[in-house]
Amino acid sequence: MNSDDKETFWIGGFHCVKSAIENSNRKVFEIVYLNERKIENIIAKNIAFKKKDIKFFNKIFEKEFTHQGIAARVSRLPNYNLNTELKHSSMDKFIILNQITDSRNIGSIIRTSLAFGYQNIILDKRNFNEKSHHLIKASSGAIEIVKIFQVSNIKNGIELLKKNNFWIYGLDNSANVNIKDIKFEEKIGFIFGSEDKGIEKNIKNHCDHFVRIDIKNIDSLNVSNAVSATLAIANYKTNR
Repeated sequence: MNSDDKETFWIGGFHCVKSAIENSNRKVFEIVYLNERKIENIIAKNIAFKKKDIKFFNKIFEKEFTHQGIAARVSRLPNYNLNTELKHSSMDKFIILNQITDSRNIGSIIRTSLAFGYQNIILDKRNFNEKSHHLIKASSGAIEIVKIFQVSNIKNGIELLKKNNFWIYGLDNSANVNIKDIKFEEKIGFIFGSEDKGIEKNIKNHCDHFVRIDIKNIDSLNVSNAVSATLAIANYKTNR
């Protein structure tokens, strides 16, 4: 095993591989495929393409993972520094994930966030497994575009946003204010907690506003669906 092998891992799925190739911050070492049809529309200079059998794919992926017959061995993504990026980049929208641990949910949230123009995500590094095949696949390539800020203390990340004139909105089913009634500020951050525990108490203390999504016939939404609803409403209100 060479030194590169220790720092690389496999990702699978057409959109994931294609997006990784297009990401200048991700190095792709090799691409493997089951048949030639799997690499149609894949353009990659200076990357080795290798045909492999299904046994190889079964070895590098979990049995239930849908790899679509194409995979790439890639490097890790950059771990962006929040303070540095706030100083040198123009950012006005953040998603903050508190106590969300399910890889598929995180991947889906990354995809949804990008779709609604939220390209910055803060999360607890203990809950983020960037090598998760399911997380990467659920993001459908979005993880190659958004900036992921892995922090050891969510509270410190929020305080840094507030020092940079961000308003922080916590999603809470028991909030008195309907999200549809909020006039959003120009620089905003949304905090989403886990479905069972919600936002941690010490994190709630750092929110400027709490808002709820009005739903009918059910008690709560899956967190990835809650993100979709929240960002759709926020975009509608800010673009009017």
